[in-house]
Amino acid sequence: MSRVSVSRLGFLQIVQRHLLLAGLVLIYGLTAAWLSQFHDVSIHDEKAGGLFTSFLFDIPMMVFFVLLYRLVKLTYVDRDPDRMGTLKAEVLAFVSDRSRMIGGMTAVFLMASTLVAFAQLKNLIPVLQPYVWDEFFMQLDKSLHFGHHPYQLVHAIFGWHHVITFFTSIYNFWLFLMYFVLLGACFMRPESQLRMQFLIAFLLTWAVGGNLVATIFSSAGPVYFQNLGLGDTYAGLMAQLKAHAATAPVTVINTQNLLWMLHTHDQALNGISAFPSMHVASSVLMAIFLRRISRLLGLMATIFAVGIMLGSVLLAWHYAVDGYAGAVIAVLAWIVAGWLVRLTYGDRLARLVPRQA
Repeated sequence: MSRVSVSRLGFLQIVQRHLLLAGLVLIYGLTAAWLSQFHDVSIHDEKAGGLFTSFLFDIPMMVFFVLLYRLVKLTYVDRDPDRMGTLKAEVLAFVSDRSRMIGGMTAVFLMASTLVAFAQLKNLIPVLQPYVWDEFFMQLDKSLHFGHHPYQLVHAIFGWHHVITFFTSIYNFWLFLMYFVLLGACFMRPESQLRMQFLIAFLLTWAVGGNLVATIFSSAGPVYFQNLGLGDTYAGLMAQLKAHAATAPVTVINTQNLLWMLHTHDQALNGISAFPSMHVASSVLMAIFLRRISRLLGLMATIFAVGIMLGSVLLAWHYAVDGYAGAVIAVLAWIVAGWLVRLTYGDRLARLVPRQA
């Protein structure tokens, strides 16, 4: 069968290539809406709208970084004598690619809807299942790490003032990076099998890990261990973080206090859930995806994922087992997503364009 020209992809063809993803998002959204009907806890319209638009909020900055990267590469690597003309031609070629634009906006809408459904179901976690697994995960952590709490091991190596600030910074950078990678995947060619596998794996990671598993094994994390009346096991860790917050320009304490206030005051947006770590899960998923694009990007993303794993323990957000579980869920989601794409489309997605596209 001859290869189809990418410039001739019609609207219906693009829609067909998103039917599997759209069906999964629809099931996810309907599940969130259905479960919310039985409980008073719900995300208000303005909250849902805010979550939807937050996915788009950082786009100008993302575009700036992409253009800056291309300009630097054209100037110092390619040494293009007409770098501005080349950059302009690349931008015009991108925005004039009708199928890429339609496919990208379709994927953006579906992924933003995924994030809203995730937040809706996460809001229900303490309602459906109170935080009852923290003591178990604390003991499991200790058993797996030869009788030591993982935070003790991590702080022995990385517990310096400026190092804590560094890990706090990359932890805060995680959301922007996730949006950046997600948006980049959305605007890959709509017939890319790699693109569709990542988008479906992204949905599965957050739906299964962030909602289903998080509800079954509902836990709040070391930072709230004492608040739950479970003892002072992590009092020393929290004292060290508070001492850091007293002088450091970047701290997690304010965010942690805000989340607990929202939780105890029964606000409309619950943000507490420890197991599994979705920071680690999403970072591992990004590393798997970027490794398929570039070895260098994959290596950088892997280092970032390791940093997030260490930071999650160092900053009291998670038990170490939360990160281990998150990584496993990301790998399984990637495998299942690949199977679903192959089962649904076969090689019809991949053979439309050359592999390097």
